[in-house]
Amino acid sequence: MGSVYSYETASGARRYRIAYRRPDHSQTSERGFKTKRDAELRLAELELSKSRGDYVNPTQARVTVAAWGGRG
Repeated sequence: MGSVYSYETASGARRYRIAYRRPDHSQTSERGFKTKRDAELRLAELELSKSRGDYVNPTQARVTVAAWGGRG
Protein backbone atom coordinates (compact mmCIF):
# COMPACT_ATOMS: atom_id res chain seq x y z
CA MET A 1 0.00 0.00 0.00
CA GLY A 2 1.18 3.51 -0.74
CA SER A 3 1.01 6.80 1.10
CA VAL A 4 -0.38 10.29 0.49
CA TYR A 5 1.64 13.36 1.47
CA SER A 6 0.84 17.04 1.25
CA TYR A 7 3.30 19.69 0.14
CA GLU A 8 3.26 23.37 -0.68
CA THR A 9 4.12 24.76 -4.11
CA ALA A 10 6.29 27.83 -4.65
CA SER A 11 3.12 29.92 -5.05
CA GLY A 12 1.80 28.68 -1.71
CA ALA A 13 -0.86 26.29 -3.01
CA ARG A 14 -1.31 22.97 -1.25
CA ARG A 15 -0.89 19.89 -3.42
CA TYR A 16 -0.69 16.17 -2.72
CA ARG A 17 1.84 13.51 -3.70
CA ILE A 18 1.49 9.74 -3.64
CA ALA A 19 4.34 7.31 -3.03
CA TYR A 20 4.01 3.64 -3.86
CA ARG A 21 5.99 0.56 -4.87
CA ARG A 22 5.89 -0.83 -8.36
CA PRO A 23 5.50 -4.58 -8.89
CA ASP A 24 9.30 -4.83 -9.27
CA HIS A 25 9.55 -3.38 -5.72
CA SER A 26 11.13 -0.08 -6.78
CA GLN A 27 9.63 2.98 -5.13
CA THR A 28 8.17 5.85 -7.13
CA SER A 29 5.83 8.79 -6.68
CA GLU A 30 3.39 10.98 -8.53
CA ARG A 31 2.62 14.54 -7.55
CA GLY A 32 0.40 17.48 -8.39
CA PHE A 33 -2.98 16.29 -7.15
CA LYS A 34 -5.17 19.25 -6.18
CA THR A 35 -7.20 17.37 -3.59
CA LYS A 36 -6.38 14.61 -1.16
CA ARG A 37 -9.31 12.64 -2.51
CA ASP A 38 -7.87 12.75 -6.04
CA ALA A 39 -4.55 11.46 -4.71
CA GLU A 40 -6.25 8.68 -2.74
CA LEU A 41 -8.32 7.63 -5.76
CA ARG A 42 -5.23 7.45 -7.97
CA LEU A 43 -3.42 5.41 -5.35
CA ALA A 44 -6.37 3.02 -5.08
CA GLU A 45 -6.46 2.72 -8.88
CA LEU A 46 -2.76 1.83 -8.95
CA GLU A 47 -3.09 -0.74 -6.17
CA LEU A 48 -6.05 -2.36 -7.95
CA SER A 49 -4.20 -2.56 -11.26
CA LYS A 50 -1.19 -4.11 -9.50
CA SER A 51 -3.35 -6.76 -7.83
CA ARG A 52 -5.05 -7.60 -11.14
CA GLY A 53 -1.72 -7.78 -12.96
CA ASP A 54 -2.69 -4.92 -15.28
CA TYR A 55 -0.09 -2.42 -14.05
CA VAL A 56 1.79 -0.59 -16.82
CA ASN A 57 4.87 1.37 -15.84
CA PRO A 58 4.27 4.92 -17.18
CA THR A 59 7.93 5.39 -18.15
CA GLN A 60 7.89 2.22 -20.25
CA ALA A 61 4.55 3.06 -21.87
CA ARG A 62 5.92 6.07 -23.76
CA VAL A 63 5.98 5.66 -27.52
CA THR A 64 7.67 8.05 -29.93
CA VAL A 65 5.81 9.44 -32.91
CA ALA A 66 8.23 7.67 -35.26
CA ALA A 67 7.57 4.32 -33.61
CA TRP A 68 3.82 4.92 -33.61
CA GLY A 69 3.78 5.89 -37.30
CA GLY A 70 5.64 2.72 -38.26
CA ARG A 71 2.92 0.50 -36.87
CA GLY A 72 0.30 -0.62 -39.32
